[in-house]
Amino acid sequence: MELMQNNNRTKSWTDDLKVCNQTGVGEAINQIYKDDGRRCEGYESRDKKCLCISDTNTSLYAILSGHNGVSVAENALQEMAAELLLGQLNVCHSDEAVKEVIRQSFMSVEKGYFDTINSHVATKTAIQLHLSADGMNQYEISQQFENVLQKLDSLNNALSVGSSAVLGLVHRSHLYLGNIGNCRALLCKTDEHDTLTVTQLSVDHNLLNAEEAARLFRLGLMAQNFEGVPLYSTRCIGNYLGKAGYKDCNFLSSATAEPVIFEPEIVGGIQISPACRFLVLMSSGLCRALQDIFPGDTSTGNRELVRMISEEFQTQSTLGGVAQSVVHRIVQAHYDTYMQLVAEHKPLTFNSRDDVTLLIRNFNYSLPKAFGNRNNGSRSLNSTTSFSSTSSDATPTEGNYSTIHSNISVTSSNVTQPGNPYDSNRRIRSHVDFTDFYNRVDEARKRGTLPPNIEFD
Repeated sequence: MELMQNNNRTKSWTDDLKVCNQTGVGEAINQIYKDDGRRCEGYESRDKKCLCISDTNTSLYAILSGHNGVSVAENALQEMAAELLLGQLNVCHSDEAVKEVIRQSFMSVEKGYFDTINSHVATKTAIQLHLSADGMNQYEISQQFENVLQKLDSLNNALSVGSSAVLGLVHRSHLYLGNIGNCRALLCKTDEHDTLTVTQLSVDHNLLNAEEAARLFRLGLMAQNFEGVPLYSTRCIGNYLGKAGYKDCNFLSSATAEPVIFEPEIVGGIQISPACRFLVLMSSGLCRALQDIFPGDTSTGNRELVRMISEEFQTQSTLGGVAQSVVHRIVQAHYDTYMQLVAEHKPLTFNSRDDVTLLIRNFNYSLPKAFGNRNNGSRSLNSTTSFSSTSSDATPTEGNYSTIHSNISVTSSNVTQPGNPYDSNRRIRSHVDFTDFYNRVDEARKRGTLPPNIEFD
């Protein structure tokens, strides 16, 4: 049984909206790697995207990455667009009002999901009650009710489908961001020294986030609960089996409350000033690929991604070319990293790559080789901007374009910046003591029971 699936998918109403011509998208389908170098597609793409303009004041950019299936991402994208682009923002005259509309769009999508699965939850409950009433052990049940168990397994798979989401809303020259799960948003600006800085506006909701790991720890879930099992995100849209149905999930059943929650992060509005260069939205698969290539602090992956983008801006003629070229580079680097692990007989920390989607919304950044700039051989915008980083300079561009010294500096957003006592609404953050959590991590490290694929430092 499939949940909310339609194999003969019809055209979405969002396809009729005007596409933003200041946006480029790059995509790559998921792959499974083989030791002999072969690669194959694992499943149908689960990423969905939106880059549309509804009127002169409002445009929407979004990426949704499905977990265990595409149905939730597909439906959520259409519903969120409907909640945001059909005139609801016309009566909003403050940042808080716009953010509330975004928050309500997330809430509406989550409520719609649970309304849709009611019949499936009822069927699942009825099967479980029937099996438990017969008083048989697990072996007897497996022998006599094989078809029923297959149906129950199919229901569980369907009820585990969820989605991460990140959206950028431009309304009246202000930028608003909303995210839940593992998709990510970066804003690239230049400072007073013409240095390109990168700010992560979203929050990663996964086990690498100390606050999320601590929340699960308080629910009674230790790191070893997740060893060898896929907890795609600690917050998401959908995924009944990680929320109300978590008692039926082996590695979550010991929790004292729902381990996977629905609580999006909303920030904004950010004035789109001349210093704003471009916005980057990333699928969860792209974030995970960067983590595999550049393990450790996520800021390293962010910095290297923006370095690639800035370099491709100087060589490509279209924004789509910029985004797709960056995706090609990341996909190849990810595969090369895997093959290097194989060649050096090192532990394989990954053997596949999820779908990759990269969306770049250009605000005020030069594309010197764009078709419209070729006649005069000059840069249309920002001819003096340089980039600052701890890495080496990039290769100068050819032709009559100024040399780019590509050093990139990464900063943190208000949402994630260490030591910042305020949240995105300038309210004092709540204090959480993680001492007990880190003590338990140290004890597990000494015992050698920490999973190798999770970075706790």
